[in-house]
Amino acid sequence: MSSVAQWFPYRREGGGVELFAFPHAGAASTVFNGLRETLRHSGIALSAAVLPGHGRRLRERPHRTMPSLLADFSAAAGRDGHAAFSGDYVLLGHCSGALVAYEIAKLLVRAPCRNPRLLVVCSCLPPRAVFDTGMGRLPTRELLAQTAEMGGTDEGLLDDPDFIEMIERPLRADWEMYDGYAYRPAPPLPLPILAIRGAEDTNVDGPDLRLWQEQSTEPLLTAQLDSGHWALEAEGSAVIAGEISAALAALAR
Repeated sequence: MSSVAQWFPYRREGGGVELFAFPHAGAASTVFNGLRETLRHSGIALSAAVLPGHGRRLRERPHRTMPSLLADFSAAAGRDGHAAFSGDYVLLGHCSGALVAYEIAKLLVRAPCRNPRLLVVCSCLPPRAVFDTGMGRLPTRELLAQTAEMGGTDEGLLDDPDFIEMIERPLRADWEMYDGYAYRPAPPLPLPILAIRGAEDTNVDGPDLRLWQEQSTEPLLTAQLDSGHWALEAEGSAVIAGEISAALAALAR
Protein backbone atom coordinates (compact mmCIF):
# COMPACT_ATOMS: atom_id res chain seq x y z
CA MET A 1 0.00 0.00 0.00
CA SER A 2 1.30 3.46 -0.90
CA SER A 3 2.31 5.82 1.88
CA VAL A 4 -0.17 8.38 0.48
CA ALA A 5 -3.09 5.95 0.74
CA GLN A 6 -4.74 8.15 3.38
CA TRP A 7 -4.62 11.11 1.03
CA PHE A 8 -5.84 9.14 -1.99
CA PRO A 9 -7.84 6.22 -0.53
CA TYR A 10 -9.75 5.42 -3.73
CA ARG A 11 -6.83 4.90 -6.11
CA ARG A 12 -7.24 2.47 -9.00
CA GLU A 13 -3.66 1.70 -9.96
CA GLY A 14 -3.14 -0.20 -13.17
CA GLY A 15 -0.77 1.58 -15.49
CA GLY A 16 -1.53 4.51 -17.71
CA VAL A 17 -1.86 8.10 -16.56
CA GLU A 18 -3.08 8.85 -13.05
CA LEU A 19 -4.66 12.19 -12.23
CA PHE A 20 -4.49 13.35 -8.60
CA ALA A 21 -7.35 15.79 -7.95
CA PHE A 22 -7.78 18.28 -5.10
CA PRO A 23 -11.31 19.58 -4.35
CA HIS A 24 -12.47 23.08 -3.49
CA ALA A 25 -12.98 24.40 0.04
CA GLY A 26 -14.96 22.08 2.31
CA ALA A 27 -15.66 19.58 -0.46
CA ALA A 28 -15.47 15.81 -0.36
CA SER A 29 -13.71 13.70 -2.97
CA THR A 30 -17.11 12.82 -4.49
CA VAL A 31 -17.20 16.18 -6.31
CA PHE A 32 -14.94 14.55 -8.90
CA ASN A 33 -17.18 11.52 -9.56
CA GLY A 34 -18.42 12.85 -12.89
CA LEU A 35 -14.97 13.85 -14.09
CA ARG A 36 -13.59 10.48 -12.97
CA GLU A 37 -16.09 8.61 -15.12
CA THR A 38 -15.48 10.84 -18.12
CA LEU A 39 -11.69 10.51 -17.88
CA ARG A 40 -11.94 6.75 -17.47
CA HIS A 41 -13.03 6.48 -21.11
CA SER A 42 -9.74 8.14 -22.09
CA GLY A 43 -7.66 5.72 -20.03
CA ILE A 44 -6.92 8.29 -17.30
CA ALA A 45 -7.50 7.18 -13.70
CA LEU A 46 -8.63 9.99 -11.39
CA SER A 47 -7.61 9.66 -7.74
CA ALA A 48 -9.37 12.27 -5.62
CA ALA A 49 -7.65 13.65 -2.53
CA VAL A 50 -9.19 13.32 0.93
CA LEU A 51 -7.53 15.94 3.10
CA PRO A 52 -7.30 15.66 6.90
CA GLY A 53 -10.60 16.71 8.47
CA HIS A 54 -12.60 15.92 5.31
CA GLY A 55 -14.74 12.97 4.20
CA ARG A 56 -13.61 9.70 5.72
CA ARG A 57 -10.89 11.65 7.61
CA LEU A 58 -13.46 13.92 9.27
CA ARG A 59 -12.24 13.18 12.79
CA GLU A 60 -8.72 14.34 12.00
CA ARG A 61 -7.66 17.93 12.57
CA PRO A 62 -7.88 19.91 9.30
CA HIS A 63 -4.94 22.00 8.15
CA ARG A 64 -5.43 25.74 8.42
CA THR A 65 -2.19 26.85 6.75
CA MET A 66 -0.53 25.82 3.50
CA PRO A 67 2.89 25.12 5.10
CA SER A 68 1.23 22.71 7.56
CA LEU A 69 -0.55 20.83 4.78
CA LEU A 70 2.57 20.63 2.62
CA ALA A 71 4.72 19.35 5.48
CA ASP A 72 2.16 16.63 6.21
CA PHE A 73 1.88 15.62 2.55
CA SER A 74 5.64 15.65 2.02
CA ALA A 75 6.22 13.40 5.03
CA ALA A 76 3.57 10.93 3.81
CA ALA A 77 4.85 10.87 0.23
CA GLY A 78 8.45 10.42 1.32
CA ARG A 79 7.88 7.40 3.53
CA ASP A 80 8.02 5.03 0.55
CA GLY A 81 10.26 7.13 -1.65
CA HIS A 82 7.42 8.94 -3.45
CA ALA A 83 6.35 5.65 -5.08
CA ALA A 84 2.91 7.04 -5.96
CA PHE A 85 4.60 9.58 -8.21
CA SER A 86 6.94 7.26 -10.09
CA GLY A 87 4.74 6.89 -13.18
CA ASP A 88 2.94 9.26 -15.53
CA TYR A 89 0.66 11.54 -13.56
CA VAL A 90 -1.23 14.82 -13.65
CA LEU A 91 -2.20 17.18 -10.82
CA LEU A 92 -5.57 18.97 -10.88
CA GLY A 93 -7.30 21.31 -8.48
CA HIS A 94 -10.65 23.08 -8.44
CA CYS A 95 -10.94 26.57 -6.92
CA SER A 96 -8.89 26.65 -3.68
CA GLY A 97 -7.84 23.07 -4.43
CA ALA A 98 -5.96 24.39 -7.47
CA LEU A 99 -3.73 26.39 -5.14
CA VAL A 100 -3.02 23.19 -3.20
CA ALA A 101 -2.27 21.32 -6.44
CA TYR A 102 0.11 24.08 -7.53
CA GLU A 103 2.02 24.04 -4.23
CA ILE A 104 2.24 20.24 -4.32
CA ALA A 105 3.58 20.45 -7.88
CA LYS A 106 6.32 22.76 -6.59
CA LEU A 107 7.09 20.24 -3.87
CA LEU A 108 7.20 17.24 -6.23
CA VAL A 109 9.50 18.83 -8.81
CA ARG A 110 12.07 19.12 -6.01
CA ALA A 111 11.49 15.57 -4.76
CA PRO A 112 13.23 12.36 -5.94
CA CYS A 113 10.37 11.34 -8.26
CA ARG A 114 9.03 12.05 -11.73
CA ASN A 115 7.62 15.48 -12.46
CA PRO A 116 3.91 15.82 -13.19
CA ARG A 117 3.13 15.70 -16.90
CA LEU A 118 0.63 18.52 -16.50
CA LEU A 119 -0.90 20.83 -13.86
CA VAL A 120 -4.60 21.62 -14.34
CA VAL A 121 -6.04 24.60 -12.43
CA CYS A 122 -9.78 25.25 -12.57
CA SER A 123 -11.57 28.39 -11.36
CA CYS A 124 -8.62 29.71 -9.39
CA LEU A 125 -6.70 32.96 -9.32
CA PRO A 126 -2.97 32.62 -10.01
CA PRO A 127 -0.83 32.55 -6.86
CA ARG A 128 0.35 36.15 -7.20
CA ALA A 129 -3.25 37.41 -7.33
CA VAL A 130 -4.67 35.44 -4.37
CA PHE A 131 -6.02 37.75 -1.67
CA ASP A 132 -7.64 37.51 1.76
CA THR A 133 -11.37 37.14 1.07
CA GLY A 134 -12.33 37.25 4.74
CA MET A 135 -14.48 34.14 4.21
CA GLY A 136 -12.75 32.20 6.96
CA ARG A 137 -13.80 34.81 9.53
CA LEU A 138 -17.49 34.96 8.65
CA PRO A 139 -20.23 33.72 11.02
CA THR A 140 -21.21 30.15 10.18
CA ARG A 141 -24.49 30.88 8.38
CA GLU A 142 -22.94 33.60 6.24
CA LEU A 143 -19.90 31.45 5.46
CA LEU A 144 -22.12 28.62 4.25
CA ALA A 145 -24.44 30.90 2.29
CA GLN A 146 -21.65 32.70 0.44
CA THR A 147 -19.92 29.42 -0.35
CA ALA A 148 -23.19 27.99 -1.69
CA GLU A 149 -23.59 31.01 -3.99
CA MET A 150 -20.45 29.92 -5.83
CA GLY A 151 -22.13 26.62 -6.74
CA GLY A 152 -21.54 22.99 -5.94
CA THR A 153 -23.60 22.98 -2.73
CA ASP A 154 -27.34 22.46 -2.49
CA GLU A 155 -28.67 25.54 -0.69
CA GLY A 156 -31.42 23.37 0.80
CA LEU A 157 -28.78 21.68 2.93
CA LEU A 158 -28.17 24.95 4.75
CA ASP A 159 -31.28 24.22 6.82
CA ASP A 160 -29.95 20.82 7.89
CA PRO A 161 -28.21 21.14 11.29
CA ASP A 162 -26.40 17.81 10.84
CA PHE A 163 -24.96 18.97 7.53
CA ILE A 164 -23.90 22.29 9.03
CA GLU A 165 -22.16 20.56 11.92
CA MET A 166 -20.33 18.23 9.53
CA ILE A 167 -19.20 20.81 6.97
CA GLU A 168 -18.45 23.93 9.03
CA ARG A 169 -15.06 22.90 10.46
CA PRO A 170 -13.38 21.68 7.24
CA LEU A 171 -14.94 24.49 5.21
CA ARG A 172 -13.71 27.18 7.59
CA ALA A 173 -10.26 25.59 7.80
CA ASP A 174 -9.95 25.52 4.00
CA TRP A 175 -10.96 29.17 3.71
CA GLU A 176 -8.52 30.13 6.46
CA MET A 177 -5.77 28.35 4.53
CA TYR A 178 -6.70 30.17 1.32
CA ASP A 179 -7.05 33.57 3.01
CA GLY A 180 -3.73 33.15 4.80
CA TYR A 181 -1.86 32.07 1.67
CA ALA A 182 1.41 33.97 1.26
CA TYR A 183 2.79 33.86 -2.27
CA ARG A 184 6.54 33.48 -2.43
CA PRO A 185 8.09 33.83 -5.90
CA ALA A 186 9.68 30.58 -7.05
CA PRO A 187 11.23 29.28 -10.27
CA PRO A 188 8.51 28.48 -12.82
CA LEU A 189 7.46 24.86 -13.01
CA PRO A 190 9.16 22.78 -15.75
CA LEU A 191 5.81 21.48 -16.99
CA PRO A 192 2.77 22.87 -18.81
CA ILE A 193 -0.20 24.37 -17.01
CA LEU A 194 -3.77 24.09 -18.29
CA ALA A 195 -5.81 26.93 -16.77
CA ILE A 196 -9.62 26.74 -17.01
CA ARG A 197 -12.38 29.20 -16.11
CA GLY A 198 -16.11 29.56 -16.60
CA ALA A 199 -17.19 32.30 -18.99
CA GLU A 200 -19.51 33.73 -16.33
CA ASP A 201 -17.09 33.39 -13.42
CA THR A 202 -16.82 36.83 -11.81
CA ASN A 203 -14.07 35.65 -9.45
CA VAL A 204 -11.52 34.72 -12.15
CA ASP A 205 -11.45 36.73 -15.37
CA GLY A 206 -9.47 36.17 -18.57
CA PRO A 207 -6.50 38.41 -17.67
CA ASP A 208 -6.29 36.70 -14.28
CA LEU A 209 -6.19 33.31 -15.96
CA ARG A 210 -3.34 34.32 -18.26
CA LEU A 211 -1.19 35.25 -15.25
CA TRP A 212 -0.74 31.52 -14.64
CA GLN A 213 1.86 31.72 -17.43
CA GLU A 214 4.30 33.15 -14.87
CA GLN A 215 4.33 29.80 -13.08
CA SER A 216 5.47 27.63 -16.02
CA THR A 217 8.40 27.46 -18.41
CA GLU A 218 6.03 26.01 -21.04
CA PRO A 219 3.37 27.86 -23.07
CA LEU A 220 0.18 28.26 -21.05
CA LEU A 221 -2.85 26.24 -22.15
CA THR A 222 -6.26 27.78 -21.46
CA ALA A 223 -9.89 26.75 -21.83
CA GLN A 224 -13.19 28.46 -21.15
CA LEU A 225 -16.35 26.68 -20.05
CA ASP A 226 -19.96 27.70 -20.57
CA SER A 227 -20.43 28.05 -16.81
CA GLY A 228 -19.90 30.22 -13.78
CA HIS A 229 -17.38 29.58 -11.02
CA TRP A 230 -18.49 25.98 -10.53
CA ALA A 231 -16.70 24.01 -13.26
CA LEU A 232 -17.63 20.43 -12.40
CA GLU A 233 -21.12 20.07 -13.83
CA ALA A 234 -21.54 17.29 -16.40
CA GLU A 235 -20.90 19.59 -19.38
CA GLY A 236 -17.90 21.18 -17.70
CA SER A 237 -16.43 17.82 -16.74
CA ALA A 238 -16.70 16.65 -20.35
CA VAL A 239 -14.86 19.74 -21.62
CA ILE A 240 -12.20 19.48 -18.90
CA ALA A 241 -11.63 15.80 -19.71
CA GLY A 242 -11.30 16.61 -23.40
CA GLU A 243 -8.80 19.41 -22.75
CA ILE A 244 -6.70 17.16 -20.50
CA SER A 245 -6.69 14.35 -23.06
CA ALA A 246 -5.73 16.76 -25.84
CA ALA A 247 -2.92 18.29 -23.78
CA LEU A 248 -1.47 14.89 -22.92
CA ALA A 249 -1.72 13.74 -26.53
CA ALA A 250 0.17 16.84 -27.67
CA LEU A 251 2.88 16.20 -25.09
CA ALA A 252 3.29 12.64 -26.38
CA ARG A 253 4.05 13.78 -29.93
